[in-house]
Amino acid sequence: MWPMQNELTLFRKMQEGDWYAFNYFFESYSERLYLYALGFVGNRAEAEDIVQDTFIYLWVNRAKITHTGSLYSYLSQSVKHACIDWKLHEEVERKYRQEIMTSGEETEEKTDNFEELYGRLQVVMDSLPPKCKEIFILGCVEGLSYKEVAEQLGVSVNTVKTQVKVAYKKIKSEFGNTDKNFMLILCNSFFKR
Repeated sequence: MWPMQNELTLFRKMQEGDWYAFNYFFESYSERLYLYALGFVGNRAEAEDIVQDTFIYLWVNRAKITHTGSLYSYLSQSVKHACIDWKLHEEVERKYRQEIMTSGEETEEKTDNFEELYGRLQVVMDSLPPKCKEIFILGCVEGLSYKEVAEQLGVSVNTVKTQVKVAYKKIKSEFGNTDKNFMLILCNSFFKR
């Protein structure tokens, strides 16, 4: 289709609204991105949705995206972040529901309240610096220890502890006293390291 043109030229054409250039990227990368997402989330439908949402975002925001490197790298980072967000949602929801059932306070109102609380958590997470968010996610979603996070990211254990404190402080300022149960679930689950 576009065998001799380089990726940057195609990217610029896509930014100008060239559907064929966009389709080239979709055809070239969607299967690899799907397999990457599937390996991360372990759910076929969710992996498909994540990749589809990534390409929809690419098309809708094409004029705003500044791209200088490999588009596949950009897309795989987008898919990775979406997978992390999905895993965070699943883990927080699982722990929240488990806590509600254990406490005997399971009501429709508390169950419905989760999405609102999670939305607020997502806003806090999105406001964190990228490295801080990554450290928090590795610790809370992946369940890695401070030492394991430090080794994986090539930083010191003290850096990990500092970044977790930054995340914790922001979360606490958002949830504070008004949503103590949700805050306790987050703290008890994610900061026992």
